[in-house]
Amino acid sequence: MNQYFSKFFLHWFVLIFLTYLGLIAVQYLVIMPIETMMVKRNVAFVSLLYLPHAVRVLGAWMVGPKSVLVLIPASICGYFLTMRPDTGAFTPADFIIPMIGALCAPVAFELMRFVRIDVYPKSTGVISWRTLVFAGLFSSIINSFFSTLFLEGRFPIEDTFDVLTRFIIGDVMGLVIVLVLLIGVLKLFRRFASV
Repeated sequence: MNQYFSKFFLHWFVLIFLTYLGLIAVQYLVIMPIETMMVKRNVAFVSLLYLPHAVRVLGAWMVGPKSVLVLIPASICGYFLTMRPDTGAFTPADFIIPMIGALCAPVAFELMRFVRIDVYPKSTGVISWRTLVFAGLFSSIINSFFSTLFLEGRFPIEDTFDVLTRFIIGDVMGLVIVLVLLIGVLKLFRRFASV
């Protein structure tokens, strides 16, 4: 039985890690250049469409609190590959910011469970998409507040509200778009499976 769970978690960990880095690449190579043309300000720190947040939320949902074991290295790798400024020595914020991103979803899920809102998958197979999106929003608020706090000094102080709201909007939009795509793929898969 223990061997089964080890294989289960290993497969999910690899899937979460690769999907997170894949969506970081999409973020950096596709979404960020488009946003830079349209928005121009603070795009290096925050996006209006941040797809990797969906991996955080879905990873925490599927694996539970153990998801931090894969989200932390994935988040740190993604941060150093795409978002860290090339200049200057490493600062504590260079490690804290990706850690906040990695921890926001598992912490939100556990806080919700603490107040008796269990978002984790049920054995019945029924998924509460609304509750899942709410957990994503809650985790985004946690991420937004603490990331903005540690990003202080990297953007003008008058942009603080803009950065806070763009964190939340980007994370939630990324989650919703990925969920809609997943639901579409699952429906398509079921349709072909029943033929």
